[in-house]
Amino acid sequence: MSEFEWFFEEVSSGIRALVEKFVEMPYFFYSEQDMHAYLYHKLISGELGRFFVETHFGDRSVLLHKEYPTLPIYLGRRRGHFDLAIIDPKYASKSHWRMQVREPPYSRHRLKAAFEFGLNAIGTTRLDLTHFRKDLERLTKAENEVERGYLLFFVRRQDYLPNSGLLPMIDHLPDKLEHEYEQNQSRASNLVVLYAECLFPGSKHLKIIPESRSSWVGLKVEV
Repeated sequence: MSEFEWFFEEVSSGIRALVEKFVEMPYFFYSEQDMHAYLYHKLISGELGRFFVETHFGDRSVLLHKEYPTLPIYLGRRRGHFDLAIIDPKYASKSHWRMQVREPPYSRHRLKAAFEFGLNAIGTTRLDLTHFRKDLERLTKAENEVERGYLLFFVRRQDYLPNSGLLPMIDHLPDKLEHEYEQNQSRASNLVVLYAECLFPGSKHLKIIPESRSSWVGLKVEV
């Protein structure tokens, strides 16, 4: 077992707290960015907030960061960003942390874990999985060197009116996400997808893909 396996235990605890809060009080979160902040707070308030590494020049930092850049360039212009990321401490001191510093060169650190979120990211008139596919590709792309990826997909059912025509489509959404995962299974060995739908406050529909990785997020799917 890696000496940093406890990172993933902290992640599991934080995700479980996020899901429980979302189900208990879905409008605690105004936006997806609120969910980023909530999980960041949970993680940085624990052991990850007390674990420091030295950079090349001897200053210190934590390993948990928001909007952390990807290694590859996207759209031919710039790098993407993960919603949250935990840097692998094994490589944290091998280069400078800022691109503007040339010596030693900025090498963009490898990640122990990276997180992408989606809240009601299904389009307004049809099931549009563009957001999900983009996040899945980013987390599983070998060049990004992510040891473990978490794709956290939340749906707040109360946001959709009965006459919108979307509720029957949402019912099939978990199966569609599982299909998308299976289409990319050969390169998704580092990924777990959590689908958490709040039916109404206190009631939830959970799906973990693949279910064998439920321990990654500290939740069991209720039968």
